[in-house]
Amino acid sequence: MTIAEAASRFRNGSLTPPELTEDCLMRIEQGNPDLNAFWEVFEHEARADAARAADELRAGRGRGPLHGVPVAVKDLYDVVGRVTTAGSHSGFHPPPATADCEVVRRLRAAGAVLIGKTATHEWAMGVSTNNSHFGPTRNPHDTDRVPGGSSGGSGAAVAAGMVPGALGSDTGGSIRIPAALCGTYGLKPTFGTVDMSGVWPLARSLDMAGPLASTAEDCFLILEAISDSRRVQAKRPRILVASNYFFEDVDPKIGEMVRDAAAALGTVEEVDVGDAAGAWQATITILLSEAAALHEERLAEHPEWFGDGMGDRLSDARLIRGIDYARARDLQRDWGHELDRLLGDDAVLCVPTTPITAPVIGDREGKELARVMTSLTAPFNPSGVPILSVPVGAANGLPVGMQIVAANRQESTLWAAVSQ
Repeated sequence: MTIAEAASRFRNGSLTPPELTEDCLMRIEQGNPDLNAFWEVFEHEARADAARAADELRAGRGRGPLHGVPVAVKDLYDVVGRVTTAGSHSGFHPPPATADCEVVRRLRAAGAVLIGKTATHEWAMGVSTNNSHFGPTRNPHDTDRVPGGSSGGSGAAVAAGMVPGALGSDTGGSIRIPAALCGTYGLKPTFGTVDMSGVWPLARSLDMAGPLASTAEDCFLILEAISDSRRVQAKRPRILVASNYFFEDVDPKIGEMVRDAAAALGTVEEVDVGDAAGAWQATITILLSEAAALHEERLAEHPEWFGDGMGDRLSDARLIRGIDYARARDLQRDWGHELDRLLGDDAVLCVPTTPITAPVIGDREGKELARVMTSLTAPFNPSGVPILSVPVGAANGLPVGMQIVAANRQESTLWAAVSQ
């Protein structure tokens, strides 16, 4: 059930928040042993919050479309009284959080029922959610395959119908990759739109929180609850498709499906998107440098606590030169300006989300898989632009996603592209 449908049924009395919450808890109980999408379920609290929401709705004190709707958060988000594991070794786990992070505070203020924490790749630094400490999370479409990462638990939970919506984070594609591989929608908002305080970082100059849901509308409803972003009426945008880079090393079936999906949105114009390969390299340089700085002390004290290959990647990242980081930040600024000029307030760019469908768990794990899976998502992170990954069908039975990219602060243009 979608968030919009639940809100409508709450209003007409054909469904109550406790009934929807019980259905979600049942689906989690039945499906999670196979998928490992949830690491912690707030069963008691969710029931109490759902009952409170029902009382408020009956009394006419509705808080908006999320009121009474179960929502999950990636285990990077501080939830009062709960440990934020960030998918790490238990030796690194902090004490239970003393306060909700700002995103969770806003979810509660909107009346959402917080139902639990979802799986993440270790330290949010990976694309498979094959976690060395918590075990692999599995794709609902084929449990031998990955759900993507690092927000793989949120993607799997939504795709399996365990919860109407979930929060992830995106530094190099970690919302959009699970959305594509699991067949859901995933929204990375404009950088800075969502307050990241109390959300465990990977690379602070790139990190962004955002939703995964079964419809585009639900993604925007969640975004509006956790931020000050509001959709305004926008004209139907021009549809651009990249003539370089983004279709070059892509499964031909995926490329064809994305081109067809773009054409379904309107008349397509092919455009040169500039140095996307350089933007990808800039993202990786910034991400690894900032992650290495964040984990320097942990890596020095307990290198054995890092999962397969994670310690080596962080150790290698310490060798990145300051001059290379500075050049990456220059390209970050230039690429953002270039995309804003290209897209303006009246165009969106359509490209594949991932070049392949979900791989088998353990296949090309580590740096090689990260390179492949972020090749089409990470170029956009330095620019800060908002991006919606939308499902466009299946190749060999596995979901395929398309990124729709707008200029900075043009979430309304994204919405106009998919809602008309």
